[in-house]
Amino acid sequence: MRIAVPYVESRGKCILVPHFGRAPSFAIVDVEGDKYNLVEIFRNEYITREHGRGVALVNELIARGVNALLTLEIGYGAYYKVRESGIKIYYITPEDKRVITLEEAIQMFILGKVEEATGPREVH
Repeated sequence: MRIAVPYVESRGKCILVPHFGRAPSFAIVDVEGDKYNLVEIFRNEYITREHGRGVALVNELIARGVNALLTLEIGYGAYYKVRESGIKIYYITPEDKRVITLEEAIQMFILGKVEEATGPREVH
């Protein structure tokens, strides 16, 4: 399965960004069983857009063959565009409100410690 994970680099670590459309970068990761491989990193060219940044990002994910999105939050418009495109959305819910690294997020996905989205989630 090819998953996309929105993240930002901070203090030498890649950490999840609280909101899909405002992520400065995305990691594209292939997951097979309990193994994963980082395929690509791409910058979010749409981050400064006032409207439609989520929809534009979805088109980028489709072009890269993404099957799933692993995120903390995603807004209404992007959520429905992702779902309509056939990409599954999985939420990570940090139990102790700490920062989640990219590697931890992928491990949570592999171990089934994520929840499949049933609707948009914007906590900010």
